[in-house]
Amino acid sequence: MRTKEQLLNLIPKKYQERYLYLTDFFKYLPEAMVDEFHYYEVKKNEVIVPYGKSAETVYIMLDGEIKGMDYTKSGSMYTFLDFSKMHILGDFELFSNIPDYMISIRAVSDCKVLKIHGARYMQWIKNDENALYMRLTNVLKILTMERKVDRKFVLMGCKERVIDYLIMYCKNNKIDFNENVTLSLTQAELATIVGFNLRSVQRVIASLEGENLVTIKNRKMVISKEQYLKLLKKY
Repeated sequence: MRTKEQLLNLIPKKYQERYLYLTDFFKYLPEAMVDEFHYYEVKKNEVIVPYGKSAETVYIMLDGEIKGMDYTKSGSMYTFLDFSKMHILGDFELFSNIPDYMISIRAVSDCKVLKIHGARYMQWIKNDENALYMRLTNVLKILTMERKVDRKFVLMGCKERVIDYLIMYCKNNKIDFNENVTLSLTQAELATIVGFNLRSVQRVIASLEGENLVTIKNRKMVISKEQYLKLLKKY
């Protein structure tokens, strides 16, 4: 990397919200800091942020989609979604003085990433009021929404949680519905996400299929635009 202009040119314009956020985030980045950012590409299913490893690097997502992964007490792993607003990864631990990454984050598509050593990132952002304000606002907004969702989630039954998750999945993946949405996760993963046992989730899926709210193809749930609209009314 040689100039800030070259760095900004790496941010694709196809994700308008991400493009606007990152270009504004880097607005006052000193030219002397540009060489601290290193560009690399990540293949689908590769881990970007490794759970339990020392939190020494901050990652800026330029292109591609990601998914969070966490671990149960038994050591098994489950996945969860909505990282659509998280364009910067790894600095939450730095702000919180947490020594290791709390979750793993992997690529669900080929990704383009900038990375920077955490100490250099913190040195810069502490002196850049614009970047610091944008980042803290983003983090607090996400944490506030998560708490709101958590409170609502506790009061839901299994069917309500499954429908809520399906709606969120559709919004995050194919909101325009030029194609049907196919869930990439297994029924066991869905059961872990919604917090009910596999049998309960299987009964809910069968019920939703019977109501023509989802379609099962090759053991995967598929949702059309019409079914998505029905789910919204049901919810």
